[in-house]
Amino acid sequence: MLKYSIKTNILIIFLMLMSLISILILSSQYYFSKQLAVNSTQKTFKHLVKNTSTRLNKASNTIKIILEENIDNPNLQLPISFKQENQPLHDLTQLMNIHQDVYSMYFTHKNGDFYEVINMRSSSELFSLLKAPQNTRWTSIISIKNKKQYSYFDKKSKLISKYTINKIYSPLSTVWYKKAIKASGATNTRAYSFENIHAIGVTFAIELTKKGSVFAIDYTMQNLSKLLESQKSDKNLNLFIFDQKGVILASSLAHQKMVHKGIMEQFNEENLGKIIKYEQDSKNYFAIFKHLKSKDSYLGICLNTQNLYQPFIDNIEYSFSLSLLFLLLSIPIIFYATTVIVRPIKSLIKENNKIKNREFEKVQNIKTNIIEFTELSNSLVSMSSNIQEYQKSQEELLDSIVKLIAEAIDTKSRYTGGHCRRVPEIAQMLINVVSKSNDEIFKDFKLNSEDELKEFKIGAWLHDCGKVTTPEYVIDKSTKLETINDRIHEIRTRFEVLWRDAQISYLTSQLNGNNKDEALKALHVEQEKLIEDFAFIAHVNIGGEFMDESKQERIKEIANQEWVRNFDDKLGLGEVEILRYDDEDTQTLPITEKLLSDKKQHIIKREHFDYESYKKDGFKEDVPEYLYNYGEIYNLCIAKGTLTPEERYKINEHVIMSIKMLEKIPFPSRLSRVPEYAGTHHETLIGNGYPRQLSAKELSIPARVMAIADIFEALTASDRPYKKAKTLSESIKIMSFMVKDKHIDGDLFKLFLTSNLHVEYAKKHLKPEQIDEVNLEQYL
Repeated sequence: MLKYSIKTNILIIFLMLMSLISILILSSQYYFSKQLAVNSTQKTFKHLVKNTSTRLNKASNTIKIILEENIDNPNLQLPISFKQENQPLHDLTQLMNIHQDVYSMYFTHKNGDFYEVINMRSSSELFSLLKAPQNTRWTSIISIKNKKQYSYFDKKSKLISKYTINKIYSPLSTVWYKKAIKASGATNTRAYSFENIHAIGVTFAIELTKKGSVFAIDYTMQNLSKLLESQKSDKNLNLFIFDQKGVILASSLAHQKMVHKGIMEQFNEENLGKIIKYEQDSKNYFAIFKHLKSKDSYLGICLNTQNLYQPFIDNIEYSFSLSLLFLLLSIPIIFYATTVIVRPIKSLIKENNKIKNREFEKVQNIKTNIIEFTELSNSLVSMSSNIQEYQKSQEELLDSIVKLIAEAIDTKSRYTGGHCRRVPEIAQMLINVVSKSNDEIFKDFKLNSEDELKEFKIGAWLHDCGKVTTPEYVIDKSTKLETINDRIHEIRTRFEVLWRDAQISYLTSQLNGNNKDEALKALHVEQEKLIEDFAFIAHVNIGGEFMDESKQERIKEIANQEWVRNFDDKLGLGEVEILRYDDEDTQTLPITEKLLSDKKQHIIKREHFDYESYKKDGFKEDVPEYLYNYGEIYNLCIAKGTLTPEERYKINEHVIMSIKMLEKIPFPSRLSRVPEYAGTHHETLIGNGYPRQLSAKELSIPARVMAIADIFEALTASDRPYKKAKTLSESIKIMSFMVKDKHIDGDLFKLFLTSNLHVEYAKKHLKPEQIDEVNLEQYL
């Protein structure tokens, strides 16, 4: 619903009253003027129809006179040949110079020979259609039997060029020839399309004194269109000639092809000569049509009623303008009368906008003598103070929740230490320096407003919030076989079983009376091999060295040793784990198993994963087929480190979960970029980061700051049990390599060093033995 100010409402009421009176007066004036216009138009239409018909009949009669005057012209009755063409050419061009609106003149004999001269000025398209040179004035066409000769003449009737083609043309079968032979004098055809120019026109023809010979003149409707154009007494009128099917033969408007269906629906003998009305393209028109001398064609005239009424509308508008002027002159008086009320209202609106923009400390009472407005002003000031206090408490609550989440993530695993607390500190230190920097590359970047800094701070604190979904045993996995517990103990137990089996085998051989020394020697050899194999397995489990193919092959050789299991391995399992076993699996105990194996129950399937939504959200990190693979051989053969591809993805997935979690939070617009700042610290400048593989153009300065803060904290952290803390110089050196590899922003890295932020942070959080001298020159 539209709303208006007090001033506007008072003004509208007054204007509506005055406008109503003006409209009644002007409507009456318009109605009578309209009737006068219609009567005048009827007289004009009838006058135009009469004048145009007269002119059209005159043009038709002129052509017929030309035909009759040349009925015994000897040059038109000469035999037609390719060699003798000058005399007919002279006569016909002389006639067309006098009557320049004629398209062509020609004659034919009863033997079918044909001679035509075309006026090249009648249409610019003739030059391309007839392949005529540009200086051609006349073109003659001679057709004898199966040959056709085209000759081109200049304005002095001098031959320019000519050529002959094999083409049969039969004039004796044409409508104009047949009508001329039957008629007693000059006759004409209906409008049809001319062969050479594909334009509509009429042919006038007469039989010469030489029986069987016919002289004809082509008159294009284009010339009729020019005639119609000349008869227009008003530029808005449209005069046209059409046939019984509504096809436009000639028109004062270019490109008009058909009579509008509104006219054809009323086209009948009864309406001939009467004014009719019709609608076209949502516009109303008057029209009149009448027979021409040729009963198969009609003359029509139409006029847009809008153009007819326009002069009267202009008068009405002039009168309306005077009325409007009177109304406008009264507006200042009304405005002055309402200013006393409106001024304090506008002041209250300004104070209210301060509350809307959260400028609570600027809200103050307004000055007014109106009691109601004074009370409203006091209420606004009180409300502003209460909202400010409430907002402050809400922001403190939000900060507490954000920090609580970050601290919970840090507490969840000793492997992350105080990472979520220290990264925001580094990031805020660097973003403040960037915002104040005068360097050319950072001059257009400023992050100074309270909302912008708040937005970045929350993004930094929540950059690892997705780790709440990452299992602790994956984050903390320090050996290859570790899950909830380290499965090296289970494998050691199998070695213990093989050790016992070797002892039992030795004792059994003694009971059977075998050689004691040989049996004891075999026992020692087997036990030494078990010790070596387990030591190798235990060493590999640590994951401290690269596993080449030879080491992986040895794992598989050791795995092929067998031991006997006497108990059902499904007994005592939980509801979830037992689902990984097939019901069809039957076990006949005891059963022989491999010392190490990759079993199907080691596979945890990835279920209900929406790959389409994953791609739609822009995530490009390769998703492993399985959620987890606990296979013993599979894990022990990890080439580098302790994580399988599935576990590596699960750890990297924390960024995806951070983005998804934060994008579901209905942050206000001032905090809308929190998901971006929190979810881009693992992207690189060359598009090989994760999870979205963003390019440098897609990474904002705050996003690049987050990457530097995350990496610097991880390198210098001393509270991680899985690694030794690096010194300051080692950390800076590693980061310089990452700059070269375009993993982090080089300009921000230089600013980080030149602002001495690395030293400032080191003094607060690094151990004394980590703080060493950093040679900045080699990095700058």
